[in-house]
Amino acid sequence: MTKLSLFVSLCSAALPAAVLFACATDNGDSVHGPQFGPPPERTDGSAPDRPASDEEGGPTTNPEAGPDADGSTTPACTSGTVAVLAGSDGALTGAVQVNGGAWSGAAIAGGAAKSVPSLVAFGTGFLGLTRGPSDALQSVTYGASWSAATAVGALTTIGSPALTVRGASAQGVYLSGAPDTNKFFRIENTGASWSSADPVSASGSPSFGPSAASAAAAGTDLVIAQDGDDSKLYTQVWNGAWAPAAPIADPVLTLKTAPPALVSTLGKFDLVLLYSEQKAPNVIGFATRDAATKQWSNGSVTQGTAQTGEPMSVARISPTLLLVTFRGNNGRPYTMTGTLGATSIAWSVPVPLLADTSTVDSVPAVAKGV
Repeated sequence: MTKLSLFVSLCSAALPAAVLFACATDNGDSVHGPQFGPPPERTDGSAPDRPASDEEGGPTTNPEAGPDADGSTTPACTSGTVAVLAGSDGALTGAVQVNGGAWSGAAIAGGAAKSVPSLVAFGTGFLGLTRGPSDALQSVTYGASWSAATAVGALTTIGSPALTVRGASAQGVYLSGAPDTNKFFRIENTGASWSSADPVSASGSPSFGPSAASAAAAGTDLVIAQDGDDSKLYTQVWNGAWAPAAPIADPVLTLKTAPPALVSTLGKFDLVLLYSEQKAPNVIGFATRDAATKQWSNGSVTQGTAQTGEPMSVARISPTLLLVTFRGNNGRPYTMTGTLGATSIAWSVPVPLLADTSTVDSVPAVAKGV
């Protein structure tokens, strides 16, 4: 069966397009399918990997969020295309929903998802990268149908590939397998095929890390963020050539097994970076990049109850609103918003994604739709 993450759906008069869910997950071969609810309700009889505790993952309710905060009354999306890329260590599946119609899914020949695959809207369809069989870096496309998974040269990866769109090109950044284990490389697709691998390196010093990077485009800058082996959080810019990696100012120490999340924004800040603090209970912190000076702020806490030791996901769903999804330390899925102001970001109290106390076996993810 297919490993699948839990998806967030957003539609409103202000957001007429459907949300694009370019996401999936990997928690090991023992986790299969969309398993919701505590045991013994799961059909496979599995148990969550840690006990649930509302105190660990955020409050069960937000008194300021209103009666619809749990998402149980979210209206159906009737305009736009929703695409999902999901899989397991030995298989890959793609599915689409157009204008609120029936879902159409298909197995993707030759593919797998040994780590979380990436998917972006690109050209007239979608473009994905995944960690396939034998750690091969694979690419997949969707136009009128899903393509087979094809190897990107002889490249290998040991983590989730990062994928973003910069101008007319798609940019991929991946954590390499042998013979360049744990080093980062960039690849580019202008619509026809992927380029050869470009080392993420400045002045002959290659960038490396213990976990996958995240990537986002801001103007002509391609920016990546990564956890360092020293538990510091680093960013690096490519604009034809790589600038040296620079740490977010102390006292940021990140949980280096939980890759950060990066999103481009408008206004005072052109990028917002989220990360999991190294110290338990792993509160979600953030830093911003000034749109004019290109300087990063010091790290700050989003909300003290926003806690996870796993990757989180973030998307800009309007000019002034960010949506964050994560799985709390209690195994429950949560959402949190960030409202972009003139000089700061106001973070909401995390709200459970599900109306009941169900836990999930995979991290939720979100991206803006088309």
